Amino acid sequence: MEPMTQSSSLLSGHVPQGRRHTVELLRQLPPQERSALYAAGVKALQTTQSLLLQGKTVISEIVGKTPYVEWEHYPKRDAKSHAGALFYYHAHAAAQRMPGEHGHFHVFAPNPSAHCPAEQRYTHIAGLSVDAHGMPLRVFTTNQWVTAECWEDADRVCALARQTTLREARPHKVGQWLDAVFALFRPQLDLIAHLRDARVQALRERGRTHLLEDRRTHILSQCRIDFSTQIHALEELGADAP
Repeated sequence: MEPMTQSSSLLSGHVPQGRRHTVELLRQLPPQERSALYAAGVKALQTTQSLLLQGKTVISEIVGKTPYVEWEHYPKRDAKSHAGALFYYHAHAAAQRMPGEHGHFHVFAPNPSAHCPAEQRYTHIAGLSVDAHGMPLRVFTTNQWVTAECWEDADRVCALARQTTLREARPHKVGQWLDAVFALFRPQLDLIAHLRDARVQALRERGRTHLLEDRRTHILSQCRIDFSTQIHALEELGADAP
């Protein structure tokens, strides 16, 4: 999917937000794909409800009963599937978070490509910020130095994302929830991956050298997301669970 960017959003890395932009983005998809997104949304909400009935959220499920500490990884050794996909949850200092953010997940795909160094056999798919109730706020991409990943172009990142499942990783319910959320917001994930590459190219053309190692730049692209907006947009476009 090519990024729907405006000149004002390219250098900032921000995707235009709001219901109208969400509908326009989802309208580009074939009906069958919109129905698949809708089914993923239903699954994400069902998993959320299942946790709530136990008095939990995805945050409490992954943090457990230990005291929550900024910058710590949860789980400590990261959650990893048999195939090598992994995720973890953490939070930066309050001043470094977006408004309303409790913390964020980082999700990585295993990457066996020969060009990846032995210690970098993974590629960052995206980060997912959530509020204190575990509700999604935004998806974002990071600079290479942030995650020390095997860097791939947007098309490869999108392909890896579609091959990656997290449900085997523990805690299982969090992995299942992340699978469903990333499936529901797949168009936004594709969009920020391509916007990331477009922004990198634009900044390089403006003289930013060694950009991927430049510690002044943490986030390369981002998009606000919302369960209700996504589901209602899909319903408006006639989507239904297959």
